[in-house]
Amino acid sequence: MTRFGGNEFIDVSVPLVFGDRIFLLEPGDPALLSVLLEVDGDPAFEVFKNEPVENPLSDVSKTAAGVVTVSDRKTGRFLYKVRPGSETSIAFGRLDGGEVSAWISDRQLRVGGTTLQNNVFDGVMAGVIVRADGSVGIGAALPPGVAKLLRVTKEAPPEGRGGASS
Repeated sequence: MTRFGGNEFIDVSVPLVFGDRIFLLEPGDPALLSVLLEVDGDPAFEVFKNEPVENPLSDVSKTAAGVVTVSDRKTGRFLYKVRPGSETSIAFGRLDGGEVSAWISDRQLRVGGTTLQNNVFDGVMAGVIVRADGSVGIGAALPPGVAKLLRVTKEAPPEGRGGASS
């Protein structure tokens, strides 16, 4: 079982997905956000416990105020920005250049116009999915790349390419 933003996820692999990126939040003050993605079939961190991680797919930077910004390494397109704190704020970039906002606190998860508070998700594969066009899905199947990544992470922990030891 996982608690995420005051919601309970039972037999759920991922509470929040953006494209092929998996967002995992560890409660605390401040909450610690980690973001995983697949690189050449292997899991890689883009952000690990609020800290940027070097990887071949994205440019990740952190300001003095702790804001982590991620952009596509090839195109330079903004992907998302994370403002960790007691209420973690995430801004996801949309294909049309706009943004979709998400807020995660110990009580609720708000994505776009959807607020989830004190819900129980039992047996679905993903809690919330944010797509590149800005649409939001709840209780959807995981994107194929994310599902593949989870099968890899159930085995041995990754080495290199942004693994936890980097």
